[in-house]
Order: sequence, then structure tokens, then C-alpha cells
Amino acid sequence: MAELQFWIGVHGVIEHHGKILVLRRAPSMTYKPGAWDLPGGHLAANETFEQGLAREVAEETGLAIEIDRLLGANKAPGPYVQLLFACRPASAQRAVTLQPHEHSDWRWITLSELAELGELIPYLDQIIARGMLAWVTR
Repeated sequence: MAELQFWIGVHGVIEHHGKILVLRRAPSMTYKPGAWDLPGGHLAANETFEQGLAREVAEETGLAIEIDRLLGANKAPGPYVQLLFACRPASAQRAVTLQPHEHSDWRWITLSELAELGELIPYLDQIIARGMLAWVTR
């Protein structure tokens, strides 16, 4: 059996005072437009996991982050593996600057508010069910 190529994704659970940052995917996105997601994306070939996550978060939100620890890995549908990291903002800045072709909205929310947002990107449901966000103050 031939081995498949995998994409590696890096995503940040950016926490500040018991709230996490979520982004709403732009209507123009081909996969799950309008679904809520965590900041992050694909790892480039020459990056460490931490470098890729910091780059993706900066590109998508304008925020600099400090990475605390690896929360775990998640196998999403298709050839996609995600590494999820606990993070926090590196500065007092909390306002987010979005790339309109990628995201249309952002919010700092509690875990209980997450269920009220509407459609979540499927992996987000998976990591919640696995308890990977249980460390965030509710």
C-alpha cells in the first residue's frame, strides 16, 4: 500500500483571561465558509512548528504570540494532521486585524460561548470532545 502525503497544520488556542480567540472563515473560502475556527494554518517546509504557528497567527490576526506548550495532535479528515498549541498574546494588544479573503469576523469568547456561535470547523468539535480545551478557565 502506498503511503499518502500529509499536510501539517499548526493552530493556536490563544487564551487571555479565560477567553480564547476564534475567527470566522470568509464566505469566499472553499472549505467551510462561515464556520468558526482557531488561528493557524499549514506549516511551510523550512519552519519549526512554533515558527509556522507564530507566522500564521501574525498573518491572520496581526497578533504576536507566546507559545506555552503543545496541547496535542488531531487527525482531521483527509491527509491533514494538526498540532494544537496553548498560546497567549505577547503584548497588551488584543485588537485583531483580519485578512478579508480568509476571515470575516473575530471574537474573544469563553468555552461556554463557543457552543452558541453556530457552525464550528469540524476539527474544533473534535478537539473539544477530546478535552483538549479543558485547561481554559470556564
